[in-house]
Amino acid sequence: MIITIARQHGSAGREIAQELGKRLNIRCFDKEIVDEAANDSSICRELINSFDEKRVSPFIVETTQYPGMSHGLGLNIQVASAQFDVIKKLADKGDCIFVGRCADYILRERKDLLRVFINGDYEDKVQCIMKRQNVTEDVAKKKIKTVDKDRASYYRYFTDQVWGEATNYDLCVNSSKFGISGTVDIIANSISDVKKIIEKFT
Repeated sequence: MIITIARQHGSAGREIAQELGKRLNIRCFDKEIVDEAANDSSICRELINSFDEKRVSPFIVETTQYPGMSHGLGLNIQVASAQFDVIKKLADKGDCIFVGRCADYILRERKDLLRVFINGDYEDKVQCIMKRQNVTEDVAKKKIKTVDKDRASYYRYFTDQVWGEATNYDLCVNSSKFGISGTVDIIANSISDVKKIIEKFT
C-alpha cells in the first residue's frame, strides 16, 4: 500500500504518519522527500527546503545564479518537479507513506493508494504549535494561518484542486477527536479494508 497524508498545520499529521509507519513497518517520507530530491537532482537541499510546500509565484525567477537550475523556469516549479519525481520513484519501490507535497494527486492513478487528510480543532492546533515550537498563542495562530495558506496555494497551483476538500481524499480524520493513536488505528484499519478490495478485483 501507498498512503498519502495531507494535514493541517498543528493537526499532528507528521506524528500520525510516523506512528503509522512504525506500526506497519514501512518507511515514512516527510522532510526525507527534500533529502531524496536533493540527492537525485543537482539542486541543493537548502534551496529545495526554502520552496518546500510554499506559495507559488506566477513570475519566472532568474535562475542563472543557482547551480543546477534550468533557465526560464521558476525556482519553485523546478523544485516541486524534483520532489514529484522522487515521490513517483519511491512509490514504485514498495510500501511507504508520503506526507504532503501533492503526493495524493501525483500518485492518483495507482490502485494501491489510500489518500488521507488530517484536520483538527482550531484550539487544539494552536496548543500543539505553542508546545512544539515554544511560541506564544498569537504567534501560533499566525503560523497556522500562514502555513495552511501556503499549502493550499501550492496544492491548487500543481493540481488545480482544492486542498482539504473531502472529495480529493479517501479518508478524512479529525485528530482532535481520536488522538494520534486513535487516528493511526482508523487509518490502519482502512488500509486492511482497501487491501481486501484490491485483492478481490485483481
